[in-house]
Amino acid sequence: MSTGGTAVREESLQELETGFRAFSEAARSLENVYARLESSSRGVDRSLKDANRHLVEQVAGLDHENAELGAIFNGIPCGVVACDAGMSVQRLNRAAERMLGRDIAELVGRDARSFRGRDGAAILLLGREPLCVRTEQERTVTCLDGSQRTLVGTVEELPTGGWIEILSDRTEVRHLRSQVTRLDTLAAMGEMAAGIAHEIRNPLSAVQGFAALMQRQLDEGTPARELLHRYCDRIRRGTSEVDGIIANLLLWARPGSGHPEQIELAGLLEQVRLDAQELLRTTGSAVVVGVTLPARGLVVHADRLRLKLALNNLVRNAMEAAGTHGCVAISVRSSAARVLVQVDDNGPGIAPEMRARLFRPFSTGKAGGTGLGLALARRFVEVDGGEITAGSAPLGGARFEVMLPLVACAGAA
Repeated sequence: MSTGGTAVREESLQELETGFRAFSEAARSLENVYARLESSSRGVDRSLKDANRHLVEQVAGLDHENAELGAIFNGIPCGVVACDAGMSVQRLNRAAERMLGRDIAELVGRDARSFRGRDGAAILLLGREPLCVRTEQERTVTCLDGSQRTLVGTVEELPTGGWIEILSDRTEVRHLRSQVTRLDTLAAMGEMAAGIAHEIRNPLSAVQGFAALMQRQLDEGTPARELLHRYCDRIRRGTSEVDGIIANLLLWARPGSGHPEQIELAGLLEQVRLDAQELLRTTGSAVVVGVTLPARGLVVHADRLRLKLALNNLVRNAMEAAGTHGCVAISVRSSAARVLVQVDDNGPGIAPEMRARLFRPFSTGKAGGTGLGLALARRFVEVDGGEITAGSAPLGGARFEVMLPLVACAGAA
């Protein structure tokens, strides 16, 4: 073998050895990279498993919260109907299901405007035009099952662009309210009947007694004319009292339309002052009645006779409450829209037990009173669009205020 061939083989072996070493180094490098990748993969796998476990826990927690919220949603007594922007019902609770009268499965996905009763009227406020937002509305509707319910609803806009209606069923409340009103009416009628019987019994007893005395005088055959005249006078007064009670009661029940006209308040109060002075002369009372007349130009629209009777009743009650040497003050306050006539006294004031039934017929705290004066005064004022309120007066007694709408005002007093 020649020297040249040997050199070539040695060079080839060296190249092969060099390539093998390079391959070995590359293999070791790949092994190292694989080991690092495997280690990294195990770390990523652990991280993914942890993240997945955490995600599963979060999903389970959300499912639990959704279940709780769903239970709360279905458990609240108010009906809730949620719609998208196109008024398609997306969700509603059990209370809304009961109020609407159909199963939830039949309601979800339907247009809220299609919920109409047998009378054709929309059941939901969401189905009515125009749509009133944040306005509580009460209405009686015929539901999908044919039942009639009194519903109170409020519509709110959702941040997503949809709508939600909150419903309350007031059917039972309205029924109970009507029953309470009926019972209150019956109680008031019973109280009034007892008052009528009590007030009429006294003059009728007097009539019966004096009629019996007259009969005895006639039976004896020698009746004294003066005695008979006295008996007849007492009988006449007794029947007149009964007639007055019945007349006042009829006025309270049916005050009539009267003859409303424009009345200047200053002139009317001057007549009330003169009537009070006449009452003082006939009763011999020393009550001081002070009247502060308003400026000319305060005009109200009312029936003159009714309003005068109402004010006279208030002044008379104030004089009786003030006592023999008491004080009564009549004054007027006005604004651009109304006028207040105030009647104050320095008597004992209104007893706490009388406040709730102050204006009821035959409710009185005075001995011998019929309890019709305040009831008539309030009735007369209310017929002409006014109002009477009672409270405490600066003088220490009671204050009654008659509020009437003004027709004209020359200036606020």
